[in-house]
Amino acid sequence: MKTRVDIITGFLNSGKTTYINELLQDKNLLGDKMVVIQCENGEIGIESTVFKDDIVFINILEDQKCLDANYFEGIIEKYFPDKIIIEYNGMIEIEKVLTLFEKHSVRKKCFIGNIVCLVDALTFEVYMNNLGNILRNQITLADRIVLNKITDNQEEKLKKLEKSIREMNRKADIFKVALYDDKFVKSPKPDVEAASIYSSNFSVKLSDIFLSMFFMFAIAYLIFSVIRAVKVNAIDIAFSGLKAFNMIFIGILIQAFPFMLVGMFVSSIIQVFISNETIVKIFPTKFGLGFLTAMFGGILFPICECAIVPVTVRLVKKGVALPVAVTFMLSAPIINPIVIASTIYAFPGRPEIAFYRIYFGLIIALSVGLTFMFFPETKTALLDETGKITCDCIYCNMEAKRKQGIGEKIRIMFLHAGEEFFSAGKYLVLGIFLTSFIQTIVPKDIFSELWARDGLALVVMMATAFLFSVCSTSDAFIARSFWDRFSTGSIMGFLIFGPMMDIKNLLMLFSSFRKTFVIKLVLVITIVSFVLLYFLTFLLM
Repeated sequence: MKTRVDIITGFLNSGKTTYINELLQDKNLLGDKMVVIQCENGEIGIESTVFKDDIVFINILEDQKCLDANYFEGIIEKYFPDKIIIEYNGMIEIEKVLTLFEKHSVRKKCFIGNIVCLVDALTFEVYMNNLGNILRNQITLADRIVLNKITDNQEEKLKKLEKSIREMNRKADIFKVALYDDKFVKSPKPDVEAASIYSSNFSVKLSDIFLSMFFMFAIAYLIFSVIRAVKVNAIDIAFSGLKAFNMIFIGILIQAFPFMLVGMFVSSIIQVFISNETIVKIFPTKFGLGFLTAMFGGILFPICECAIVPVTVRLVKKGVALPVAVTFMLSAPIINPIVIASTIYAFPGRPEIAFYRIYFGLIIALSVGLTFMFFPETKTALLDETGKITCDCIYCNMEAKRKQGIGEKIRIMFLHAGEEFFSAGKYLVLGIFLTSFIQTIVPKDIFSELWARDGLALVVMMATAFLFSVCSTSDAFIARSFWDRFSTGSIMGFLIFGPMMDIKNLLMLFSSFRKTFVIKLVLVITIVSFVLLYFLTFLLM
């Protein structure tokens, strides 16, 4: 069995040692043989009361360079621990220890469990102003973030602090604790103890989700079965409506699922096997040829929608002109070969739908890019020029977790695809559910009125695409369900505007770019899309 390695990081006096002391004394964690490696000395030391037969304490403060692959292998061979806890020096980048796990001999014997970052709420702003890059690195790579030294009169300050942390790390669990007399105590909201932070993990949450879904489906199936079986003369049960809803929902889901799955795997292959640096090298830094590359770059790099914003940020940081990067961000989800194939399949006998989607999608993307070329930003659009921007998944937030071996890369590819499946799948299921509900409940005469008002219908479909946030690899099947209710131009609003701008991408844009730029970008995309697609409706009349 492999040894679990947990890393506790944070600046001096952030509460790392106190946290470990509380952790080691928790009865639920006793029985496991543990090695505690302390890389710095604070005002509080590891308490002698925790030194039991199953706990080994090691201090390597004097020569931290010895924390290498051979050192880890020696620790495991000597003590055979179940767990290793490292109190890491907050002034040293975590990657220095994470890269040790790239070595095959180390990965055979141990694995990284959780990275817990302790943040002192009292000194957060001071450290961000003076040591922002180091603190940002700790927060970005953390799986658990502990906001320590919380007091009752810090509510407004705490909200601002949480917002700042969420901009750097959207995946980590955040815990709020107080520190009193050198002990972690229960905070009013929520009750948190050291052991609960340590033991909290994704698998537990995922199991709870699956369990809840199982019961929901079981109850729904039971109710549905009763409705089908019961026949009451006095009550006319609208079973036909339920049957229609079921047919629409299952039909769209079965057709969309394979394309979404293929899209996730292709995107994962690119995420794991092709670095952002490789993509950046293909793009010219100047206009002209840069726009051409940006328009059709999605054919070579069918990147998932969750990753398109981070790639765009990387392009800008590497010197690619902002208008060119924006053009690529908008065109890539549409020119994606899987998206094109799903659109053709979703509209059999209507290849012009795929053509309109590609043609007007590229025109809109180029138009938006040219807008920012003729009306350039007066200052940098990025929030931070030095911060690391990565994919919003737990497997791509640090290079050290992307192993060098082909076997490990394949494993990470599947993990990444699974993460993306659960991330994008919920939007697909929700979108199909709402679509089926609308088509079953909403009278057709309402859609007929919208058909007669092309401008209003286009706005409705663009807003629907923004709210549904369905992956572009499967959104064509939802759009097809509206085929007999909306005009072709309105359907294009769903197929083109949605991949360019939805809730997911909007949140990612706000976390990476200045608010003024994001607002301007959204307005330009919306206006250009409406004008050109409204023009399309006249061409098809």
